[in-house]
Amino acid sequence: MRAEDLTPVERRVRDAFSRGEKLDLRVGDPADDEPANSDSWGPERVVRGAALTWLLLDGAVAEPGHVPALRLDGARIDGSLELDYAEIPYRVTMDGCDFRGRVTLYSARTRQFSLKRCRLVRFYAANASVDGNLRVHHCRLDGLLKLDGTHITGTLDLDGTRLTNADGPALTADRVQVDDHMWMRHGFTAEGGVILRGAHVGGDIDLRDARLSNPAGVALEAARMSVGCDILCDRMESVGEVDLPGSRVGGIVRFWGARLHNPGRKAIYGNFLEVGTSLHLNNGFTAEGTIELAGVRVTGRISFLNALLMAPDSAALVLGHAQAGEMDLRMARRPQGLVDLRHAVLGSILDAEQSWPEELKLDGLRYDRFETPLPPRQRARWLLRDSSGYAPQPFEQLALAYRTLGHEDDARTVSLLKERRRRTALPWYARIWGAVQDITVGYGYRPMRAGLWLLALLALGSAVFAVRQPTRTAATGTEVFNPVIFTLDHLLPVIGLGQGTAFTPTPDTQWIGHLLTASGWILATTILTGVTRSLNRR
Repeated sequence: MRAEDLTPVERRVRDAFSRGEKLDLRVGDPADDEPANSDSWGPERVVRGAALTWLLLDGAVAEPGHVPALRLDGARIDGSLELDYAEIPYRVTMDGCDFRGRVTLYSARTRQFSLKRCRLVRFYAANASVDGNLRVHHCRLDGLLKLDGTHITGTLDLDGTRLTNADGPALTADRVQVDDHMWMRHGFTAEGGVILRGAHVGGDIDLRDARLSNPAGVALEAARMSVGCDILCDRMESVGEVDLPGSRVGGIVRFWGARLHNPGRKAIYGNFLEVGTSLHLNNGFTAEGTIELAGVRVTGRISFLNALLMAPDSAALVLGHAQAGEMDLRMARRPQGLVDLRHAVLGSILDAEQSWPEELKLDGLRYDRFETPLPPRQRARWLLRDSSGYAPQPFEQLALAYRTLGHEDDARTVSLLKERRRRTALPWYARIWGAVQDITVGYGYRPMRAGLWLLALLALGSAVFAVRQPTRTAATGTEVFNPVIFTLDHLLPVIGLGQGTAFTPTPDTQWIGHLLTASGWILATTILTGVTRSLNRR
């Protein structure tokens, strides 16, 4: 293209470009100036894409004292704007334009590039380098926005833009590097999925008030990202899966009031996510589908305060092997579905009985304390919501938490409840022996019971033998009968006090003597077993 091939309006664009001035072709009527109505625009508002390409690559003649820049508003761009592999040292700012062809910047190097309130069919800038900000701001793009491998030294601003691609993802930005922030706020909409695999963002990724939709697919695919500051998804609405596995975030990850819809599938898949401060899925957060966060590492708090989790007949929340300084499980109501906390390591837990899930998985869960410790029998009901069968570790962990707080009696109660739970899984004959240990000494955790049983049997035997005195064994014996000593001689195994050999119960009280002897051996055995178990646990 040559300068003499330019149309009158294109010459105006060239002259404004040479002076770095804005050329506004709009007529001032909002309806008529809408890019969707560009079919009615006359030739005075039509610029060829080839003319803009020539201008940016070959046609710039700077006027003295001016810095060239393309600043064009309200134009219809016929044909493609093809700038692949180009070196563009100028600022490009276009507002309210309708691009009839594609815009391509593959492997190009450019300064700030800004499109506002424009309509586009495709925008390809893969492997491009942008020295400044790249803005596609409040635009409408009916095709793919491709930024794979792009390096932006400033901010990627997609605020308010609507991306629609019926044939695949709406935005692909694998390995994109943004030195400042990535903004997709204020009504940003993507129909077709957003892909940010391996992205590096120095500042925030901001998705507040965004709308993402890829039904039965992945709405946001952001595996192995690196984010220097925060990921903000307040009030975001998503249809499809939100993927964050293996990503690293220096600040917070926040989903305040977000609504995620992917029933029967995963609403969030964030296994092995690392968060430098805290993870917030709270303040009205709602998820229809599984929240899977196995192996996440959060330095501070993971919060589900006032959240709604709904995954009936499935897992509502998976936090296996997760690590966090604090976990807040005070949800708005009971989660619909299983909550899996197996092998998680937590500092403290905040919860409320009214939001306990119907089913839990707790084996291997470790924690330091509950911020609101409940009485042990009430807290044990939380443990019993694990339907996996008997496992000793959850009970031992709870006992350790009580013991750490100095509540030794509560810790012994939990240990006793553990043994009772264990007894339900034993064969019938072992259950009988367990019941004896429970009744007599509370499996060693209630040693005073043995003393009470001993006193009761001593009183029974002493009363019976005081009324029905035994007969002397040897006619020449000189021992004086004492019913208390005689009863003790039967109750205490191994130890002999002389009364048991010197006297014999009468025929009608012999069964009392046998009962006392048997009871003494049972008490001694259960005391020894229980005390040994208690000492081993310590």
